[in-house]
Amino acid sequence: MTRLFAIALMSLALVGSSAFAQDGPLRRAGRALDNTGKNIRSRVETDVARAQSAVQERDTLNRVMRRIEWDKQFVGSALRIESRPGGAIVLRGSVIDPTVKLRAVDLAQNTLGVTSVVDELAVVKEVRVIQANPAPVVIETTPSVPAETKIIVKP
Repeated sequence: MTRLFAIALMSLALVGSSAFAQDGPLRRAGRALDNTGKNIRSRVETDVARAQSAVQERDTLNRVMRRIEWDKQFVGSALRIESRPGGAIVLRGSVIDPTVKLRAVDLAQNTLGVTSVVDELAVVKEVRVIQANPAPVVIETTPSVPAETKIIVKP
């Protein structure tokens, strides 16, 4: 019986010391360091994923831009191309012909990395630049009242 009591007492001492070690300052510091390491790793993984996504968007945008840039059908068109996450491309601006509009959408759709195309292109029949011819402006100041300025616009 004494031997059994001694074994029980030793096992109780071992359990008690491991419970103390779990709650001790070294264990708490170790857990805090582990959690800090896990948080840092999580942030790094998130930033790497964001950077990879941004690089893929830029690559897809560059591919579409190069294809449109080299196509002579787009001469006289004003295009703005935007890349969105997931391979979506937005086409904005104006083209001179409905067939050119279809060509732009087709080129974008058939570019590696593009998953969808949003077509916001307008067909403009004729583009004219109208020069502004503003009326001359004459500025007169009154010598007696230095703080007052008159602006006279002559027809």
